[in-house]
Amino acid sequence: MSTANYYSGRGTPPELSTEDRRTHAAATPGSPHRRIDDSWFNRVRWPAFLAFWIVMGFVAFAYLFSKM
Repeated sequence: MSTANYYSGRGTPPELSTEDRRTHAAATPGSPHRRIDDSWFNRVRWPAFLAFWIVMGFVAFAYLFSKM
């Protein structure tokens, strides 16, 4: 976070070209804070929650419809 250091007065910003700033080194497998390396649980929990929500909504609708 070079800009944080620059604005806090701890140094000058590095002299990088636009192309250097746009290119990134390849991430190592298992590196933190990378969505592509996220755990199985974190990749599945929201789709599973939405599927559960839809299924339970259909069950509730079917139940209420059968009581009519």
